[in-house]
Amino acid sequence: MTESGHREIDHTADLGFELWAPTLEGLYAEGASAIGELCYDLAAVQPRELRRIRVSGSNPEERLIRWLQEIYLMLETDMWLAAEASKVTLADDRVEGIVRGEPLDRERHTLHTEIKAVTYHGLKVEQDGATWRATVVVDV
Repeated sequence: MTESGHREIDHTADLGFELWAPTLEGLYAEGASAIGELCYDLAAVQPRELRRIRVSGSNPEERLIRWLQEIYLMLETDMWLAAEASKVTLADDRVEGIVRGEPLDRERHTLHTEIKAVTYHGLKVEQDGATWRATVVVDV
């Protein structure tokens, strides 16, 4: 079985990351971690609270963008940090999952990058043999 993971990539004026996982569902879960590491010290976030996310879109790329936007929106509007995503399911044009995390505590959490938008620029979601891969660029 292929391991899941992500890594930051260089992009001209913005930031980006690559995701990989053995399943498309795992790719979405890995995206939650990538957004977290980009925006804050993910290791300091405890999975104390649960939130459900449900997004829809006409294809895997649109669903991934909307999923990542929802995770970032929790930080931007609620000051809530996602620690991990699990139980991600795909059905028709929807992605649903559980995100665990906690409210921002400025004494324990360090914020890094502020994102303006998760973009479609350079976006790719594709299956490469037994591995799903995605490339995502965020506007900072």
